[in-house]
Amino acid sequence: MKLKTNILSVCLCWLGLPSIHAEELSIINPSFEQGSKVQVVYGSENIPGWEGDAKKAVGVEQNPFHSPVHGSRYLFHEGGGEAMVQLTKHKLRKGRTYTLTLWARSINPLGVKSATEITARLMARDKVLAESVMQVDAPSLKGAPVGKGNDDGANVWIDGDYRHQFADVHMIQAFDKDPIEDEWEILEDSGYDAINRLGWAVGNIIVGENKYIYGTIYRDSRGEFYSSITMTKVLEDHLPDYRWSEPVILMNHSPTEFPWVEDPHLFYDEEANRLWMSWGGGVCYVSELDPATGLFLNNPADPEFDTHPEGMHHAVAKWPETDDGWCGDEWSRCWMEGAALYKHGEYWYYLGSYGHLGRDYTIRYGRGTSPTGPFYDKHGVDLMTFDQDRNAYGNTILLGAEGEQMVPGHPHIWEEEGKFYMGYDYRKPGSGKDLMGIRRLYWVDDWPTIWFPVEVSFNVDDHPEAIGEKLTISFQNSGRGDSRLAVDHVQLMQSRESR
Repeated sequence: MKLKTNILSVCLCWLGLPSIHAEELSIINPSFEQGSKVQVVYGSENIPGWEGDAKKAVGVEQNPFHSPVHGSRYLFHEGGGEAMVQLTKHKLRKGRTYTLTLWARSINPLGVKSATEITARLMARDKVLAESVMQVDAPSLKGAPVGKGNDDGANVWIDGDYRHQFADVHMIQAFDKDPIEDEWEILEDSGYDAINRLGWAVGNIIVGENKYIYGTIYRDSRGEFYSSITMTKVLEDHLPDYRWSEPVILMNHSPTEFPWVEDPHLFYDEEANRLWMSWGGGVCYVSELDPATGLFLNNPADPEFDTHPEGMHHAVAKWPETDDGWCGDEWSRCWMEGAALYKHGEYWYYLGSYGHLGRDYTIRYGRGTSPTGPFYDKHGVDLMTFDQDRNAYGNTILLGAEGEQMVPGHPHIWEEEGKFYMGYDYRKPGSGKDLMGIRRLYWVDDWPTIWFPVEVSFNVDDHPEAIGEKLTISFQNSGRGDSRLAVDHVQLMQSRESR
C-alpha cells in the first residue's frame, strides 16, 4: 500500500498537483482486544490504554450477537457516563491533517427506544479541535412503512425515477429522496397483488429489459405438504405502475418438507450475464436461471424438485435439528429460511434468516468465491459444516434484535451511487406484524457490517496554538441514560499535502 501511495505521489507531482502522504498512527488497544479474556469486563480501569468512566456503565464484551467489526470484542458504554479518553504519544505537527475513524452502533436491549448517540472528539489538552456527533440507533422508516404490514423483507429495485418495494403491497419512493430518511408511499392503483397472484416471500430482479418477481405458495393438508416458487414478469410499464403476466410455477415439491421450496431471492451478475436464485428452508440452496426467460437453465419439463437432475440445485447453508438433538444456539432455534445472495468485489455473500420468525430471527451470513458455495464464516467454517467448538453450524451474525426492532429477517442488499443498503423486515415487541426496515451497509475487510463509521478530522494549521501538543482521542455515549453504545476498530491517520 505504501508503494502504491508513493507512486501516486510521484505521478501527481509530475502533473504539478499536490499529492497526499498518509500514514496510520499507533494507538493503544484500538479494537479492545487487549486485557482480560473473560467474556465481559466492567470498568475503564480494566481497559488497557483507555481512561474515563469509573462506573460499571462501561466495559468490554465478547458477544458474537453484535458482530464486532474487527476482532471479537468491542467497548460498550451506557448513556450519561463520562467520556473514554486516550492521550496518544503523537505531537501535533504543522501542515498535518489528523483523522479519527471509529465504528459505532446501538446495542440497546429489546424494548429500549432509540436514543443512542456518540460524540467523538480530537483534542489537545482540554481544547476540542474537532468533534462529530452521530445517532447510531436502528433507523425507523417514514410514511407507509410505519404501520403497513410488510411481510418478508424490503425487496427494492430502482426503475425510472423511483424505488419500488415489493412485499404485501407495492410501495414507491422518488429516487431523489433518501431511502431511510424520507417517506415511502403505497401505490394505491397498482395491478400488483403479491398475496393472491404469487403467494408470499417475494423476490424481484431487473435483468436488462426484463423484470421478474417470484413468490412462494405453501399448503399443509393432513400432513401432506406442498410448496412452490412461482414467477411473473412485467408486460407493460406505466411507471411507477406495472402490468404483470399470469404467474407460472417455476418449481414445486410434495408431499414432504424436504426440501421446502420457498423464499426465492434473486441476484443478477451483470458482468457475467448470469442469474441466480437462493431459496429453501432448514437447508438452503442456490440455482441458476436463464436471464432471458427467468426460468431455470435448460428448464426441465416437470417443475417437481425430485425430478430435477443432480447438480442443478446446490445446497449452501444448513441450520436444521441434528440427529443428536441440537436445535440452535442461544440466539436462534434450529431453522433457517429467507436466504439471499449478493456479490461485492471478488466475493459472493450468502445471507439467511436464522431461527423462528416470531421469536428469534437473526440475519447471518458467510462469504465465498462462487455463487454456488462453499460459503465460510469469519472463523473459516463452511455454512454447511457443524462446528464442534462453537456447537453450531458455520455462521456469522450480521443483525439481531435491537431496541424496538425484534426478529430481523429476509435480507436484501442493493447499491445506489456507491452507497449500500440492506432491506429487511422486523416486528415490534407485542406486535405480530412484519414491518419494513432499511439500514446502511458498509464493508470492512470485505465483510459486511451495519455498524456506523464515525469520522473526526482537522488541520493543525487551523489551530496553531496546538502545534507541539500531544493529541487526545475522546468518545462517549451522549445519548439517553438507558441507551447502550458499542464502539470498535478505532483508527488514527496523519496526512499532509506536498508538491
